[in-house]
Amino acid sequence: MREDFLMRYHPKITILGEEEKLEIHRWSLRVLEKTGIIVYEDEALGLLRDAGCKVDSNRRVKIPEHIVEEAIRTVPQKIEIYNRSGKTAMVLEDRKGYFGTGSDTPNVIDHESGKRRKAVIGDVNDAARVADALDNINFIMSMGLAADVPAKRSDRYHFAAMVRNTTKPIMFTAWDLQGLKDIYQMAAAVAGGEKNLQEKPFVIHYAMNTAPLIHPKESLQKVLFCAEKGIPVEYHSVDIGGSTAPATLAGAFIQGNARNLSSMVIHQLKAPGAPLIIHNSVAFLNMSTMVEPYFSPEVWLSSLMNKEMALSYGIPTFAKAGAGDAKMLDQQAGIEIGLSVYHEYLTGNNLIHDMGYLESGMTASLESLVISDEVAGIVKRICRGMDFSPEHAALDVIEKVGPDGQFLDQEHTLKHFREEFWFPKLMDQNNYYVWQEKGCKSLLDRARLRVEEILRTHASPPLESSVEERIEEILLL
Repeated sequence: MREDFLMRYHPKITILGEEEKLEIHRWSLRVLEKTGIIVYEDEALGLLRDAGCKVDSNRRVKIPEHIVEEAIRTVPQKIEIYNRSGKTAMVLEDRKGYFGTGSDTPNVIDHESGKRRKAVIGDVNDAARVADALDNINFIMSMGLAADVPAKRSDRYHFAAMVRNTTKPIMFTAWDLQGLKDIYQMAAAVAGGEKNLQEKPFVIHYAMNTAPLIHPKESLQKVLFCAEKGIPVEYHSVDIGGSTAPATLAGAFIQGNARNLSSMVIHQLKAPGAPLIIHNSVAFLNMSTMVEPYFSPEVWLSSLMNKEMALSYGIPTFAKAGAGDAKMLDQQAGIEIGLSVYHEYLTGNNLIHDMGYLESGMTASLESLVISDEVAGIVKRICRGMDFSPEHAALDVIEKVGPDGQFLDQEHTLKHFREEFWFPKLMDQNNYYVWQEKGCKSLLDRARLRVEEILRTHASPPLESSVEERIEEILLL
């Protein structure tokens, strides 16, 4: 038997060949050299000018190829993320994938009444607790935009709610540079100091800019701060085909890839080797409804191409799954959750967020989150693949049992069935009569019960009193 056949087989999706990736890179470089970007942050503009970029009086910057190639050379190919206790939780590299919740939805589906309402800080608490208990949710985002705390400082309250209710890594938003600095101080207090936080980061900043090929002042201030402090940052904008980008998938993707490269250049000029995560977020406007749909084959194609380009650059990626455009947990939501989770994990994206989103990112649902977690478990099992080592090929066991035997009482079965077979927590695999005896519950019924059980029984270890005092001090500034 060939030695390479003994290795585990992992399914994956690919789309671009080496020639196609090289051509996309060349076209992206042309956009940066010919069209350029606009930069509204003075320090970033100075970094670009000092590096040899052409800068005109309107703050438009043309970036030469050699500066882009140097940024690609220095950006880390691997980012290690820790949990609140300082233990490795995620290693962002190659095709290793991790799932997380969505962020900052203005609405939630109340898990008790089933009604849609405005999010409050209690929802951020509950979402963090539920996500903390789910096996396949690896990182946390603020699953709610709290309407019952001061709006200008709500980012601090969101982070405090998350860090109090989970030990898992946190990906956070900040409204401005001061908000980022305050959250950084909270995180440093939890980690036991800035040095510990920089050496073992348990936080990632989620930054966005407002338009393709434009870098706003506020966005770059946060990106530069993260680079200086060594805090991992994900920085992107959304290119909307037919609106803020060409209506063709290729044109929109090339524009987004050029923007990714310009972000990489600015970030690496500030601090070569600082950790960065990219996302070429191409969306398309539904010209009938004027809504930017989450569930879109074009989005998935662009995500797949983004991963392939990122692999050629050697940089971790960001994507979304477990989300869609359904307004409630119905058949449409099930299709959106299942297909998106399966696609993004097989694509090999590293950080996959928005698990639990409904209504094109406007509403969060804890029931949707636990269903997404279940689907993620299925997909992870598929992508774990098959082991064809001699032990797993089981030829000796087959010979021992023979043509007319059974394997239930074999030691080999007892040794392997738990790791080989996927066991559901929500999906019903009983026969009809057992399902009937258990109350004929739907998947949504079981998801609600699972949410209630977690909120009733699960809590993460509390923070030390001195850390709590520091968090409260920052919240009350």
